Amino acid sequence: MSHLNLSKALIVDGDRSNRVVLKSLLENQGYKTIEASNGRQAIDLFQAEQPSIIFMDIVLPEVDGYEATREIKLLSGNHFVPIIFLTSMRDEASLSRCIEAGGDDFLVRPFDNFMLKSKIHAIERISALNQKIQGMYSMVNREQEIAESVFTKAIQGTNISNPLIKSKIRPAGTFSGDMILSAYSPSRDLFILIGDFTGHGLSAAIGAMPVSEVFHAMTSKGFSPEDILIGINKKLRTLLPIGMFFGVQLVAINPELEHIKLFNAGMPDLLIVDGKNNSIKHRAKSGGLPLGIIDDIKPREFRDLIPIEINDRVLMFSDGLTEARSASDEEFGDVRLQNSIKNATDDNIYGQIFADLDDFCGDMTQADDVTLVEITCATQLIPLVDTYGNKPETRKSKKNSGEWQLTIKYSGARLRETNPVPILVNQIMEMEELENQRQSLFTVITELYVNALDHGVLSLDSSMKADPIGFARYFSEREARLSALDSGHIIFDLSVAQIDKDRCITFRIEDSGDGFNYETYRPSVEATTMLSGRGILLVKDLCDSLNYEGRGNIVKAVFNLNHS
Repeated sequence: MSHLNLSKALIVDGDRSNRVVLKSLLENQGYKTIEASNGRQAIDLFQAEQPSIIFMDIVLPEVDGYEATREIKLLSGNHFVPIIFLTSMRDEASLSRCIEAGGDDFLVRPFDNFMLKSKIHAIERISALNQKIQGMYSMVNREQEIAESVFTKAIQGTNISNPLIKSKIRPAGTFSGDMILSAYSPSRDLFILIGDFTGHGLSAAIGAMPVSEVFHAMTSKGFSPEDILIGINKKLRTLLPIGMFFGVQLVAINPELEHIKLFNAGMPDLLIVDGKNNSIKHRAKSGGLPLGIIDDIKPREFRDLIPIEINDRVLMFSDGLTEARSASDEEFGDVRLQNSIKNATDDNIYGQIFADLDDFCGDMTQADDVTLVEITCATQLIPLVDTYGNKPETRKSKKNSGEWQLTIKYSGARLRETNPVPILVNQIMEMEELENQRQSLFTVITELYVNALDHGVLSLDSSMKADPIGFARYFSEREARLSALDSGHIIFDLSVAQIDKDRCITFRIEDSGDGFNYETYRPSVEATTMLSGRGILLVKDLCDSLNYEGRGNIVKAVFNLNHS
C-alpha cells in the first residue's frame, strides 16, 4: 500500500495499552511508529523525528493534547502534518475543541481496523491535495518574485542614484502599489514622484509601468511637471478599471536650489523641513483628486511654489507610514512623525523615522505599503553636467544636410496653456540628431522664452527677485498675470545653415512687450550670485553670439551645433 508521504506515525497517549493497540493497527497499515506518553514529549519527538501523521490523545500529563497540537501546528508552519485526536468523548463541545486546537480529524474510542483505515485514506487524500496546492503556491510565489524583480528594475532601475536622495518602499505583499520615480530634465531640474495606487499587491501595481514610461519619456523631452501629471492622468484614464486611482506627489527642484514646485493629489501632506532646526516650514496639502478619476485635471490649481534654502529637506511619504498600526491598534500618526523629525540627529530624519516606526509597530504584520523619500537640498543634489543619459560620442549633427527654417507664433491664451520649449527642442532633435546638445539647446531656448514671456508679454520686473520673499511674490504675480492673459504674442523663428565651416542654428524670438533699452543693459558677473539676471549670462556663454534688436523686444542668438 502506498501512503504517499505518510510513512511515520507518532502515537501520543498516556496509557501504554492504548499505544500498543494503535501501534499494531498502524503497522498493519504499513507505518513505522514512534510513541510519546505526554504532550511535552510529543512536541520534542515531532521536532526530532518529523513524523508524517500524529494520533493525539486529549488527556495527557504535563501538556495536554490541545496545547501540544497548537504548538506542533505552529512549528510545522506551512507544511501540512495531519493530527487525528483520540477521544472517548462524544459531545459536540469536546469535538469542537479538537478542531479549534488544530486537529484535522478525530477517532472516537473504541475504534477498529476498518475505522482507522477509513480515516487514514481520507487524510491521504487531504495530504495529497495539500501537497499539490503547496507545489502550485511555491511555483506561483517564485514566479511572482521573478516578476517583481523584473518589474522593479524596469520601473525604478533608471531612477537617480544620489546620497542626498534617500528612499525606500516597504511593500505589504510581493508587489507594491506604491512607486518612486526620479529624473533630471534637460534643463537640470530635479523631478521626483511618489505614487500610491488603490490597495496593494499585483492588482495595485498594474498601472506602475505606464506611469513610469510617461514620466521618463516626458521628463527627458523637457516637459513641465504640470504637463507630466496631465500626461500620466490621460494614460491612466485609458487603463485603470472603475474604482481604481493613483494618489501622487511630485516635486520639481530648480538647479540653483532657489525654489521648489510641489504637487499633491490625494496623498498625505508633503513636508519641507528647515535644515537649521528640523522644524516643518511648509506643508503642501492635497489640493487635487487622485489621478485616473476624471478626464481633465488642472495641476496649476494644486501647485505650491516655495522658496528653499540650502540644507532644507523635502519629505514625501505614502499613507502607509502614518496609518501603520501597533499591537494595541494605535496609528503611528502625524504627531509621532513630527516627533521623529524633531528628534532626528546627524542629519538623518529618514533613519529616525524608520527606527521610530519599527519600535512602534513591533512584530505587527504590515497592512499597507510604506514609502518614504527624503531629499536634502545641498549643492551636490543637481550635477552641473548633462544627467539624462545623453551620449555625446554616439550622435552628432548631420553634416551638410541642407538648410531649414521653422516659425511658430503663440498668442494670448495659448501662451498660458502650452510650453513651447519641449516642442521646439524635440523638433531640432528630430531634424539634426544631436542628442549631446539637448541640454544646452533646452537651456538657451528656455531662458530666451522665459525672458520674452515674463518681461515682455507679462511686463514683470526682475528686481522683484532680489530676495527670497520677493522671489515668492514674483512668481505669485507671474501666475496671476498668466492666468488672466488673453492678448500678446511671442514669435519663434529658428533657422539652420552653414556659417563658414560650422553648422549653426539662429534663434530669433520676438515678443509683443514694450522692450527695454538694451544699449545700456550690461549684465554683470555679480548676477551669478543673485536670484535674477543669471539666465542671459548663461545664454551668452553657450551661444556664439547674442544680440537685441528693435525696441529690445527681439533677441537673436546663434548656437553652434558642432560644439560639444
